Amino acid sequence: MTKIGRTTHIDLDEDALVEAPKVSSEDDIVNEDNDLDDNDIVDEDAGDLDKLPRRAIVNADGTVILPLLYPKTFASKKDGKIRERVFKQLTFHRLTGADQRAIAAASEDMMNVVAFARSTKISQAVMNKLFDKMDAADIADCGRVLNSFLTSGRKTGR
Repeated sequence: MTKIGRTTHIDLDEDALVEAPKVSSEDDIVNEDNDLDDNDIVDEDAGDLDKLPRRAIVNADGTVILPLLYPKTFASKKDGKIRERVFKQLTFHRLTGADQRAIAAASEDMMNVVAFARSTKISQAVMNKLFDKMDAADIADCGRVLNSFLTSGRKTGR
């Protein structure tokens, strides 16, 4: 009987170095199909707190309009007249040095409320009431708007 076949020897040299293709998180991957929407893109340059909420509207003058998820209504009295106030959105302005001093002078419990009042240019009494009625999601997003003012600014020619 004749054996026909081949003998294969496998040498498992575990000490041999096999160079793997170099891939790092620094490599650029280009999406040529452009089939990603904004929700698929992670901005690694900005922290979550630096980003404006998606519904925020940035105006040419630098103010930011934030439509509230949960609008609030209450009555206020000024000059002897009672009127109903409806807050569907808030308009935030960049803070000044005077605003920062007023915020710093407030008690720790009131700093957020004072910051909101100064930035929205709503009287402190009205903001106190509005803040107490606001939903926590709207408060958090208002904080993100204020934070975006502190971490961003107009670009210089550097």
